[in-house]
Amino acid sequence: MDDVYEELDALPKAFNPNDVRKLNITMSEANYKTLAGKPGVASYVNTNFYFATEEEAGKLIPLYLNTAYPNFDNKDEITVTYNLLTYSFKGNTVAERDVYTLTDEDYALGGTTFKNFDRFSQVETYLNARYPTPVQGRLVNLTFNWFSNNQLPTTQVRTYSYFYTNGRWEETYLVTEADYLKVDRNRNNAFAPADEAMLPGYFDNFLKSKVFGAKAGDVKYVSYAVRMSSSSTLQQVMAMVYDGSNWTKLTRNFFTEPRTLTFAFNNGIWVPDLTIKYTLVTADYEAIAAFPNVGTELNRANLKQFKNFYQAGSTTDTRYWTEAQINAGLAELLKVKYPNAEVGQKYQLTYIVYRGSNVTVQTTFIKKDNGSFEVFK
Repeated sequence: MDDVYEELDALPKAFNPNDVRKLNITMSEANYKTLAGKPGVASYVNTNFYFATEEEAGKLIPLYLNTAYPNFDNKDEITVTYNLLTYSFKGNTVAERDVYTLTDEDYALGGTTFKNFDRFSQVETYLNARYPTPVQGRLVNLTFNWFSNNQLPTTQVRTYSYFYTNGRWEETYLVTEADYLKVDRNRNNAFAPADEAMLPGYFDNFLKSKVFGAKAGDVKYVSYAVRMSSSSTLQQVMAMVYDGSNWTKLTRNFFTEPRTLTFAFNNGIWVPDLTIKYTLVTADYEAIAAFPNVGTELNRANLKQFKNFYQAGSTTDTRYWTEAQINAGLAELLKVKYPNAEVGQKYQLTYIVYRGSNVTVQTTFIKKDNGSFEVFK
């Protein structure tokens, strides 16, 4: 807990009771481990140190915050950086294999009226139609007409390999005859079982020469043939992950990336603050100026002209916007911009007030049961 106390000591002292304290923290492995055994906490949280969804993070992180940071005031905030699952690897095992060449009638299943495909989404649509209940590990080698203006002739016969995993079809890299030739395996256009240890190195070279623009963490499946005997050749799959420089065999079963989520202290507990933040633009000020039931004709005219809420000088000035008038205008704007907002959803609006010079102001609103938006206090 020493690190927690150090973080609290570093916070500025709130001399004004209306001041809001804000803290940024990153979940450490030790923090995840404190969640072990608590209701609703899956084992991967405290062993692999990630959350599967933002919803799960919003539900479980308060279990840690309520213990580590109990002495805060209402509206105080902690922004937490945590690990979010981005990819779950279910293995390379090929459960079913299929080889198919499309007929002219098949292309309609891909949602096209032509006798070819020109994008992966069409192939995916076709695969989902042909295999409505695919099993994990299904591998399909598909031959079809591919159209592109960047090739001559524009329509060519292509064979691609698709692997169904994690609930979706993955376009795999299909090892070509030229690839087999590069590594002296062109006699049968297949690898031998004894080549297993060398395959990651081969595939790294193949992918580097064909896949461009890869980012660290990208996963690519490679489909290749293995000659098991003189009468048996099987198509297999190996997952490769890019580390920023090389493609290596994927051995981890999950990948994560850092995400942030803000929590607000409310009546003694931490709750996820899923406030939507929005900054008004020129069109928004003009929209408020056009609301006949907001402000006065004169201060609306000033708002339309200068794109800010006038609060300089006396409140008797015809250009002056009271806080109540500003809030009413912003509430009306929210009703127009977010007509389908859920009850309880909060919006933090940033806007400009003129007080001798332009001043940026923020006000948070919440959607109420009656459909109106009110200032959140």
